[in-house]
Amino acid sequence: MFKSGVLNTQLIDGLVTTILALSAEEQQLLLQRIQDAHTRDQIEKKIKAFEKQYEMTSEVFHAQFLTGDLGDSEDYIEWAGFYEMLYSI
Repeated sequence: MFKSGVLNTQLIDGLVTTILALSAEEQQLLLQRIQDAHTRDQIEKKIKAFEKQYEMTSEVFHAQFLTGDLGDSEDYIEWAGFYEMLYSI
């Protein structure tokens, strides 16, 4: 969005014009997609924090979690939930 520290007002104006030209249904769909992207980003950040904290990938963690090898700590349950939400397992 920034070009040499200056806002790209032409781009912003164009986006505003395009968004305002959308129907109410299209605007709602756009808003939902933005929210979904933000939610996905937040989930990915939480997953990465767990991977760093426990020094393993989510794939390895999830496989071990499903077999019961890791137990059922609150962190593990939360991590598994985030992983499953993100990857729809």
